[in-house]
Amino acid sequence: MGWQDRDYARGAGGARSAWTQRPHLGGRGRSIVTTLIVINVVIYVIPEFIPAIGNSIYGLGAMQGGAVLHGQVWRLITAQYLHASIGHIFMNMLVLHFLGRSLEQMWSARKFLTIYTLCGIAGNVFFTILAARGVIDSRMPAVGASGCIYGLLGIAAVLFPHATVYIYFLFPMKIRTVAWIFGGIALFSIIQRGDNYGGEACHLAGLGFGVWWAMKGDAWWTSRGQYTFSRSTQRFRSSGTRTPRRSTGGFAAKVAERRDDESTIDRILKKVYEGGIHSLSESEKRALRDATERQQQRERDAGRVDRL
Repeated sequence: MGWQDRDYARGAGGARSAWTQRPHLGGRGRSIVTTLIVINVVIYVIPEFIPAIGNSIYGLGAMQGGAVLHGQVWRLITAQYLHASIGHIFMNMLVLHFLGRSLEQMWSARKFLTIYTLCGIAGNVFFTILAARGVIDSRMPAVGASGCIYGLLGIAAVLFPHATVYIYFLFPMKIRTVAWIFGGIALFSIIQRGDNYGGEACHLAGLGFGVWWAMKGDAWWTSRGQYTFSRSTQRFRSSGTRTPRRSTGGFAAKVAERRDDESTIDRILKKVYEGGIHSLSESEKRALRDATERQQQRERDAGRVDRL
């Protein structure tokens, strides 16, 4: 397939907001948001049919501050996939559906899953700290993906502060305002030792981590990727294969980068046509792969609007 025939070059209909654009699934497998919803629902349904297995899952997987402090650190993650009731899982998965798809579209499946998991871990670590200090009973169990969900809310509140959401499908409100209200409710519940103050502690920490990530973490993730690319570029150059640098300039620089990538791919594909894939050196294979990855990133970035 020629580069001009790829998806990003066909019938561009103008840029759309990442908040309303559906994730592109073609050629990239199932949406990670869909996968997470399916996993959570399946794990919730299992105890309904096999109670013995359900007891084991919840006994070993639920958050419990004392157990984590004694080395059962897997609970920091496994508790994110357990839920206490049908209403609990329904609300979490509903919000995951609406918030998660826009963020997945803006990032990638791997990046979304990493950040989603870290938000949940942040909530569960805070829960453990409170248990260690005696604020929460160290034997108190806790389950749910709410730390992850509140983390997504915090991220969306920073990236899309003026986006409108409907509370209970009835009341329109700016998502930044929603984040402030829910964060305030969680903090008040912790101070007053409300009925679910342990869960609210997870909510508040997840929300705070999400806000931090949107403000600082995303820049770290991007710089980490550029550092990895820079090291790869130096390795390719030392092997005698010319690999174009990633452009950090304006439109003209990006056009030049794309032209260099096209030249690299054309030259390597011509060699494959004449001598077969086995005629390529390792450095040529890496150069081809990197040029292709950069083009795929340009496709993902086409039509992206980072903020409303």
